[in-house]
Amino acid sequence: MKKQLGPSDAIFPVPAALIVSGTDEDANIITLAWVGIASSTPPTIGISIRQSRYSLELIRNTGEFSVNFPDASIFKEVDYCGITTGRRRNKFKDTGFTPLASKKIKSPIIKECPYNIECRVSQEIIIGDYVHILGEILESHVDGDKADKSKRAGFDLLKINPLVYFAEAREYWTVGEKLGYGFSAGKAIKEKSKNR
Repeated sequence: MKKQLGPSDAIFPVPAALIVSGTDEDANIITLAWVGIASSTPPTIGISIRQSRYSLELIRNTGEFSVNFPDASIFKEVDYCGITTGRRRNKFKDTGFTPLASKKIKSPIIKECPYNIECRVSQEIIIGDYVHILGEILESHVDGDKADKSKRAGFDLLKINPLVYFAEAREYWTVGEKLGYGFSAGKAIKEKSKNR
């Protein structure tokens, strides 16, 4: 029997991402878990930020931001960037993160994050206390030692060891084992259902 939980924002772990906004002089980092791919054509990512956040102000000023995916080893620094305001603190200095120049936008990427995406704002939608920002993906970067051209994504997920977050429980996790491949794991069931 199912148990009703009521309206909830609890879903299984989502990426714990570091969003960089602003430019070299005022670059700020915010930790967000409301992050996900919104479209493949054009490649677009969606992020949701509370309307009161300093990062939203910076994104609106430039129309750009980077999304940086940390590995699990730096989860304390990631958490710090989510519980501290950039209005009063320089999070790059506080965490020791290194800003690197992006190739197509003015907001930097974070060297210590193994996977980085450069985005230009294409749309924003107000949802309650949040603003959902769609950013067209202009470029992506991966650490050289984690790149793998034999993989469809161009990198090895286990080498990246991405940090994920279970929001309702407020827990950081790593990813588990690979179970199979999308668009092929269900083919046996598809074939079986045709013969019914």
